[in-house]
Amino acid sequence: MFTARVFRTFIGSPGDVKERNIAREALAQWNAKRASPTNDIAFVPVTWETHAFPDLSAPGQRLIDERLVRSSDLCIALFWMKPGGSMDRGVSGTAHEIEEFKTAGKRVMTYFCQQKISGRDAVAYRDEISAVANLRRQMQGVGLVGDYKSGPDLKSKLLDALDDLAQNL
Repeated sequence: MFTARVFRTFIGSPGDVKERNIAREALAQWNAKRASPTNDIAFVPVTWETHAFPDLSAPGQRLIDERLVRSSDLCIALFWMKPGGSMDRGVSGTAHEIEEFKTAGKRVMTYFCQQKISGRDAVAYRDEISAVANLRRQMQGVGLVGDYKSGPDLKSKLLDALDDLAQNL
C-alpha cells in the first residue's frame, strides 16, 4: 500500500461520442501500470453518469459545474460530430465545461474524433459538424488539440498524455 496524489479527471463530451468509456479505461490502465510508491500519482475518472444524481434544485449544468467541474483537477474533452447541447448564448455544455477549467487554470486535454462520417450523417448533422470545426479552430488559436481515429488510438494517446502530465506534476 502507498499514498498517492489523486487527480480527479473530468471526462466531458457531447452525447455522440462513443469513446467516453475508453477514456475511463485509459485512466484505470495508467493507474494499474504506472502508479506506485515512486510514482505517487493516480487519476480518478469523474463523469456526470457516475457522479451526478437527480436534483431539481438548479439547472443541470449548474449542478454539474458546482459538484463535478469545480472539484475536478483536469479535464479530458472529446468531440466528434456534435458540439453538445446548447446552453445560454448558444454555447454547448462541453465547451462551457472546458472554459470553466481554463478559467480556473486547470489542464484541458481536448481530442477530436477523425472517424469517417457517413454521407447520411454528414447531411443530417451538417450544421453541428460545422460548429465542431469552428470550435476546433477556436481551440487551436489558444493551445494544442489532439485527434484520434479509433478507440485504441485514443487510449494510446491518452496514456501518453497522462505520462506527460505525471512527469510535470
